[in-house]
Amino acid sequence: MSFRPQIFTTKLLLLGSAVLALSAAAQAQDFYMNTASARSNALGGTYVATSSDAVDALAANPAGLSFLRGRNLNLDVDAIFARGSFSNSVNSNSPMRTDAGVIPYGAFGMPIGHSRFSFAVGVMPDLLSDSDWRYVDAPGTAGASYGLQEQKSSIIAIRSAAGVGFAFSKKFSVGATVGADYNQNQLKAPYIFQSQPQVASLKTLLDLHTEGVGWNYSFGFMAKPSDRWQFGGAWKSRTVIDSTGDATGDANAQFAALGINAPSTFAYGARVRNVLPQSVLDNAAFQANRRWLFAFQGNWINWHDSFVNLPVSLTGGTNLTINSVVGSAALNDGVPLNWKDQYAFHGGVERTLTENTVLRFGFAHANSPVPDSTLTPMTAAIMTNQITGGFGYNHGRSRWELAYSFHPTASQSVGQSGLLAGEYNNSTVHVGTQSAMLSYSFKF
Repeated sequence: MSFRPQIFTTKLLLLGSAVLALSAAAQAQDFYMNTASARSNALGGTYVATSSDAVDALAANPAGLSFLRGRNLNLDVDAIFARGSFSNSVNSNSPMRTDAGVIPYGAFGMPIGHSRFSFAVGVMPDLLSDSDWRYVDAPGTAGASYGLQEQKSSIIAIRSAAGVGFAFSKKFSVGATVGADYNQNQLKAPYIFQSQPQVASLKTLLDLHTEGVGWNYSFGFMAKPSDRWQFGGAWKSRTVIDSTGDATGDANAQFAALGINAPSTFAYGARVRNVLPQSVLDNAAFQANRRWLFAFQGNWINWHDSFVNLPVSLTGGTNLTINSVVGSAALNDGVPLNWKDQYAFHGGVERTLTENTVLRFGFAHANSPVPDSTLTPMTAAIMTNQITGGFGYNHGRSRWELAYSFHPTASQSVGQSGLLAGEYNNSTVHVGTQSAMLSYSFKF
C-alpha cells in the first residue's frame, strides 16, 4: 500500500512545472529564490523593475508588472555547478559529486489594453536543493554502519504563477500573484530515526520519493517619486506542501549489530510535509545619470517558523519484525532542523556602455540559516557571500542578458550534534557554487 496524490487536474495545469522539476539536477545551495532573471542575478540578486521583465516581477515584486510596455516574452536558462567536501570521524574531505544542473523557465506579460492593469503568467524555480555525496557511513547505535554509500537529498519546488499589477499613477503601483508549487522530495541515504520512540537512534538504508502541490500568494508595491529613483517592497506567503509517495529500504546492518536474524527489507507508503517560508524584500534603485544605475535590496526569509522539523509519516509497512517492534505497520518520525531566520543584503551597479550594451556587477551577503546542531552535508545551505557580474545586449525587439554568479566556499563545523547517534559529532562541511544564466526577452 502506498499513498498517491489525487490531483490529476492540478498536475495537468502544472505539466510545465513537472518537466522543469525533472530536468533540474542542480546541486544548488542557492536554495530559496527571491529573484529570477539574469539581470537581477548580475546585480547581486537585486530586483529593478523594467518595461520588459515579467519573470522577475512574478518572482520578486508583482507591482513591477505595471512597468511592462507591450507584450513581453521572457525565457531563462540557469546552469549551476557545485563543489564541496565533508569530514568526520571516518571521512577526510570526501568530495561532493559535481554534475552540473540546467534549469529552464520563463514568463509572458503585457498591459491590459489601455487600462491601468497589467498581467503575467510564468513558471520559475522557488526552491532548489540537490545535494549528492558519497562518503562512509559512520558507526551508529551498536556500531551499525552501512559502509561507503551514496548520500543524496533533494528538495525541488517549481512555481507556476499568475500575477496582476495596477498603476494608481505614474508614481505608484501595486501588484499581487497567486502561485502553485510543484514539489519533489528524495532521500537516498542511511537514515537515523529521530523521534519514533521504539526505533529512535536506530539506522536503516532508506530510499524515499514523494511529490505534492502547495499554494502561495504575494503582494507588492512600487513607488517612483522621480525619474531617478524607484522604491519597492513585497511579501510572499509561506507554502505548505503535503507530498506523498513511497519509501523502501534495508536495515541489514542494524539488524546484524543487534543480533536480529530476520528479513531486513521493507516498503512503506510515505508522506512528507514541507513548509516553505514567508519572505519580505525591500529594494531601491537610483539612476545617477544616463550611464550609471545603483541598486540595493534587503531580504528577510522566515526559516525559523518553517524549517523547524521535517515530519515523515510511513504507513503500510511490510516488514513483520519492524512492525512488531513498533507495535504498528505505521511509523511517524521527524527530523529536527531548527533553522534560523535569514537576512540578506544585495547591491549592484549597472554601467551603460553603448546604446545597446550594458555591463553589471554585484555583491550579496547573508547569514547561514542552518544551526551547527542539525548540520549535515545534505542540509548545508550555508553560503554567505556572492559575487556576480553580467552583460546585456539589445537588438531591435530582442534583448539578451548573461550573468555569472560565484559563491566562495563556505565552511561550517559541528561540535556536539543535536541528531541522535552522534554520527555528525566533530564534523565539517565545505560548500560552494557557481552558476551561469542566460535570459532572452522579446517584445511583440
